[in-house]
Amino acid sequence: MSVTPKAEGRHHHGALRQALLDAVAEIVRERGPDAVTLRECARRAGVSHSAATPHFGDKRGLLTACAVEGEARLQAAMRAELSALPPGADAAARLGATGRGYIAFARGNPAHFRLMFRAELIDRGDAAWRAATAASFAVLSDAMEALVPGLDARARRARLALAWAAVHGFCALRVEGGGGAIFTPAVADDLIALVVAACAVPAR
Repeated sequence: MSVTPKAEGRHHHGALRQALLDAVAEIVRERGPDAVTLRECARRAGVSHSAATPHFGDKRGLLTACAVEGEARLQAAMRAELSALPPGADAAARLGATGRGYIAFARGNPAHFRLMFRAELIDRGDAAWRAATAASFAVLSDAMEALVPGLDARARRARLALAWAAVHGFCALRVEGGGGAIFTPAVADDLIALVVAACAVPAR
């Protein structure tokens, strides 16, 4: 969805901030994260560069804020899948739901997905970013703990890495247009089932 330019000076604080974040997503969809500039985002939001600067400071601040928004959307997508499970769903179903939520997020928010993992563009010391990433990761971590409780730290990290890498890789290849007919909803379901089964294997 394109950003509709508005007359300069007509945005209140919250509306301008969101308009600038929407402009980031629009540019990322069109040309990728490296093409984002604060000046271009301000132009698309219908304000001057000087009006946009107080909200984020610079391009890095703007991209970091967009990544924070992406993490919040990711967490919401995973929690929505968890909420859709029937009462009494077991731990395997809950871990699978986090994977479906991750895939749904990437499909519905390709610009945020492409930006969130560009570490060189984001201020990883930003408190809001750190809190948002911790909150979204906790959804996966809690589901994994319920599936295989009591793992030592190494075994737990390996399972978390397997689940995240498999589902993220699937999403990345689909977002970037690779793989052709492999990346279908049916394959996504089968992938998640395989990941859950692998993660449920007892530690040696």
